Amino acid sequence: MAFRKPISTLGGLFWWSNIKQNEHFIMQEHKVGVPVWPYKYRITMRENRMEIANSNDFKEIEFDWEYLKNNVVPQIDKKIDAGEVLRDIDLVSLINKGINSL
Repeated sequence: MAFRKPISTLGGLFWWSNIKQNEHFIMQEHKVGVPVWPYKYRITMRENRMEIANSNDFKEIEFDWEYLKNNVVPQIDKKIDAGEVLRDIDLVSLINKGINSL
């Protein structure tokens, strides 16, 4: 699986055809594909058009689609950005604990 932190989509949208979509994701096929483009299929998030999976194999992208639908959608409201997680940590108390342990 080619999952990754969501990134901005590469290439213009006119190079892609929508194959499948639901309220959270869009599966697309590149109109030309390899060798012009490094992969043939991708899945983007509908909310912000950021790409989260790609593949040259249709069976693999279908498997990714099912995985995302069954495992990611129930957790879509959870924090995934490290910056958001770090914001919740009190850095002053963390530094004091480190200094005290020396």
